[in-house]
Amino acid sequence: MQSGSVEFRSLTDGSRYASRIGSDGGFLLTDQDGEPRCPSGEYEAVVVQIVLTEDLAADEHQHGRTVPRKYADYYTSGLRITHDDTDATPLLVTLDATN
Repeated sequence: MQSGSVEFRSLTDGSRYASRIGSDGGFLLTDQDGEPRCPSGEYEAVVVQIVLTEDLAADEHQHGRTVPRKYADYYTSGLRITHDDTDATPLLVTLDATN
């Protein structure tokens, strides 16, 4: 996926942390004030793909593989993340594109 956003919602208090997804697939979560952070905890996540098709021929689209719509909704994404903010290991969110 080459464009879109990811959002984590705390299962404890409902706070949200979000980021745009870079062209390399990377993201840096920020709080609602734009500060880069995401506290330790349990989260549910959504991934929303942005597909720009207006005025482009089909072979010029650069949005990567299509992400199934189920990942864009907290009720259907099934994505759960356990985050430890003391661990510097990057988070990896893997989506099943066959569903």
